[in-house]
Amino acid sequence: MMKERLLTNTEPIDVFHYFEDLTFIPRESGNEKEVSDYLVNFAKEHGLEYKQDEWYNVLIRKEATPGYEDHPGVIVQAHMDMVCEKNGDVEHDFAKDPIVFEVEDDRVIAKNTTLGADDGIGVSFGLALLADDSIKHPAIEFVCTSDEERGLQGIENFDFTQLKGDYVINVDSDDEGVVVVGCAGGPVVKVNVPIRKVPADHKKEYYAIKITGLRGGHSGEDIHRGRANANKLLIRVLRALEENVRFDLSDITGGLKYNAIPRNAEAVIGIEKEDKAAVDAVIERFSGIFADEYRVNDPGITLEAVPQETADHILDEASSRRVLDYIDFTETGIIRRDQDYPQFVESSVSLGTISIKNDSAEIWIMTRSSKESQHRAMFQRIISLTKAYDGIYEVMSDCPAWEFDSESQLKKKCEYVFRELYGKDPSFMILHAGLEPCEFAVKVDRKLDMISLGPDIRDLHAPGEYVVISSTQRVWECFKRLIESL
Repeated sequence: MMKERLLTNTEPIDVFHYFEDLTFIPRESGNEKEVSDYLVNFAKEHGLEYKQDEWYNVLIRKEATPGYEDHPGVIVQAHMDMVCEKNGDVEHDFAKDPIVFEVEDDRVIAKNTTLGADDGIGVSFGLALLADDSIKHPAIEFVCTSDEERGLQGIENFDFTQLKGDYVINVDSDDEGVVVVGCAGGPVVKVNVPIRKVPADHKKEYYAIKITGLRGGHSGEDIHRGRANANKLLIRVLRALEENVRFDLSDITGGLKYNAIPRNAEAVIGIEKEDKAAVDAVIERFSGIFADEYRVNDPGITLEAVPQETADHILDEASSRRVLDYIDFTETGIIRRDQDYPQFVESSVSLGTISIKNDSAEIWIMTRSSKESQHRAMFQRIISLTKAYDGIYEVMSDCPAWEFDSESQLKKKCEYVFRELYGKDPSFMILHAGLEPCEFAVKVDRKLDMISLGPDIRDLHAPGEYVVISSTQRVWECFKRLIESL
């Protein structure tokens, strides 16, 4: 399916030309060969040195302009893949169909699918820089990576030994005027706490204690918003029930993704018929407690006891105690705030998901910190707790931290250019999530000076994603001036 070009006359011309090219090319994470080959062909057409690796990462080099030969080289970095989501009633095949978008006032918007401005705009900045011979610059290395959205897999397999530059400008941020100068890292840990199941007592009545209606959100970027964790609310209710009722634990589950704040959780319990009133009293009491504690940040919490069919199995008493203790004692939420920028979170833990398997309770925990020492300390506490309850753990991934450098010259140069262009200072932030410069921080054997920037992009990873045109114009101008200042 072909579509007409809509951005031919949209400034900045080159940036939106390359961005529109990208909307024609399928580039869902894991399906990047075509877009990777497009980048290679761009390099060939412009007579630039390039290298494409087996992961479809592409490195393109451009020599310094006269007078800049002795300046430190600049690594510009973006990722080529996109998150592909669509509305349920839309016919769209991301493996072959171009992205359908509209120009609406000051926005380029895809109303029924994701747009791919994350990080198509960053890729377009890199290509426009390489194509424009009027921009004065040091030696440029444009690194465009694959499979970023599924866990930084492309850059994790990139050969960093081939890079020569000292500055890194990542173009994968989505707020104009907000410059990222660090990001969190940390391990994702899967814990299995051993359990033993025994036949259920069919004379008892069974209820699902359900926590629903929470806002949830990203377990890093939204952790500062004070939203409730459904898993931790549930354990508070179960602990209160223990004080009043003897119950059998048949099942416990919570959360859908390890990197999201859990919005729902439930436990199936068996009780004596005469204990139902005591259960109802605890439900009523904690409904009021949660409504008060989270009236501002999470006002939609619902707690209820829903009748269930009789259970086949329950956890024996020791297993039940072991699982509930582990959930209760696991940290979650903000651990420390950043010392240089106290408005930002430095370290956090998220108790992401809980589920009962055949012989264990499986619990996924995500740690984040912009300090390597802190996320190692949090990890050690998880190990100690797991050993105390005879569990086993497995590190599923381990993203390094990109630590803030208070002496960053690139930050200072960016600040100067921004002030000159806007008449005010930019905001600087330490992102409480993973960003690709974190891999540069640990895999390059010299100190690199790094920042991340980008224009306003909204509703990322969802249908209706859009990029603001005027913001793109301003950030492109800032980007060019920054390059020329280096």
